[in-house]
Amino acid sequence: MLSVTVKACCVMACCAMAAWSEKSKFFTVLLDPGHTPKMGGATSVRGIKEVVYNDHLAAILADTLSAHGLRVLLTRRPGEDVSLEDRVAVSRNSQAQCFIALHHDSAQPKYLEQINSNGVEAFSTRIPIRGYSIFVSQKNVQYQKSLSLAQGIGRSVLSLGRKPTLHHAEPIPGENRPLLDSTLGIYRFDDLVVLAKNLLPAILIEYGVLVDRTDEEYVSDSGNQARFAHAICGAIEEFVKK
Repeated sequence: MLSVTVKACCVMACCAMAAWSEKSKFFTVLLDPGHTPKMGGATSVRGIKEVVYNDHLAAILADTLSAHGLRVLLTRRPGEDVSLEDRVAVSRNSQAQCFIALHHDSAQPKYLEQINSNGVEAFSTRIPIRGYSIFVSQKNVQYQKSLSLAQGIGRSVLSLGRKPTLHHAEPIPGENRPLLDSTLGIYRFDDLVVLAKNLLPAILIEYGVLVDRTDEEYVSDSGNQARFAHAICGAIEEFVKK
């Protein structure tokens, strides 16, 4: 009886894999590495511009998604300067099924102190500010699907033991974002161009806080990057099945 059960499970697993493989062949993910060489984004505690982290993470995630049978496109390559409007245009012409903007986070000036990192002006948090954040726009024409994708990714990243940062909900200038889910770290950012003007289900994820020394070490670790990429991949696989 046991052998029959095992065989049945194997058949079911094979069928599920075949069904996923068939769906994945037609599913394209558009990755948007945030910022550009000219507009490099936040400066980390090591004096490195955010765009470097974004490009590196996009490459790892692209490889992971491709290895799982998904098609992957990028809004820009390392070294390319692409405006926010042009990223939206790429999205509209891509025939992709979802859009994921990849960023790394900072904090408001009141929480930062200036430091020198290997001769480069950098900043460090005065208090711990750590974790990921996910943003969606209610102005996105596929807001409910965007929210569903954000929730799936939030659950998947949370399963790694990674907790969200809630500092974007603080009622201070530069923050005060509506917090949709404190457990999963999902916020509304309605006027963010790449989300609001996108025709695809679209989210923006901040992988970690570069001005927090502990969090910068976390997001720079290759093992953590690989686990994060697989978590995102798993969430997208579930999104495809819906």
